[in-house]
Amino acid sequence: MSVVRLYLQGMKTSIAGRMTDRADYLISMAIMLFFDMIMPLVTVIIYSTGASFPGWGLYEALLIQAIFLLAKGISYPFFFGLVWNTIGRVRDGTLDLLLIKPRSPLVMLIVTAFDAEDLGKLIGGVSLFAVALAHLPAMAWADWGAFWLLFGSAVLMFFAFALFMSGITIVWVGTYRVYEIFDSVTMFSLYPSSIFSKSFRNVITMLIPVAAMGSLPASVLLGRPAEGAVAAVPVVLLFTAASYGFWVRMMKRYKSAGG
Repeated sequence: MSVVRLYLQGMKTSIAGRMTDRADYLISMAIMLFFDMIMPLVTVIIYSTGASFPGWGLYEALLIQAIFLLAKGISYPFFFGLVWNTIGRVRDGTLDLLLIKPRSPLVMLIVTAFDAEDLGKLIGGVSLFAVALAHLPAMAWADWGAFWLLFGSAVLMFFAFALFMSGITIVWVGTYRVYEIFDSVTMFSLYPSSIFSKSFRNVITMLIPVAAMGSLPASVLLGRPAEGAVAAVPVVLLFTAASYGFWVRMMKRYKSAGG
């Protein structure tokens, strides 16, 4: 509970700081939301021209992207700031100050990285999810149960990527390129996994399970066959454990501001 109170205090401090200039805060939220909605807009344009993903209707395809954006909307404001916070603190030497705190450095990096601007992503994800569901048939309760399990895995995958990216930036200072790598890898979660070859589907479900961040949750919610859905949760857990182990190893290599 003390960690929860600490995190809530970090949220309060971050929001209070951004509210000192509300216009800038709202504009920043709107801009971030706009860029995240480009892909769904492109999807609508593609379907309006008569093209489509084989076997997937417009709102089914939008559901995949809505799930990804919803998971992103939870992850980015609440813990994904761990990445840029690590980059900034390693570069200016203030990571040392967190190491002497009576808390885990990982907890402190997350607490001090809450990003109120990214709440716009959450609003966009919820809105797009609601629009997609409104144009689709009602789902069975069993499908909803499987969906929430896989959706939790999607959020956990964001956390795993955040750990991995943060670990990289501890040693290779200032590598903002990790965001570009992350965007390139997770791009495949925005499309139905069925459009890819079987060998590539195995990669994005069993090796780097990015399919669990969009395609697989959407498939089970729609009651579709979802190859790899059963194995997705344990694979995501293993991926997260490996990412955490990597982060711990990189933290041990940290040489302080003068090293």
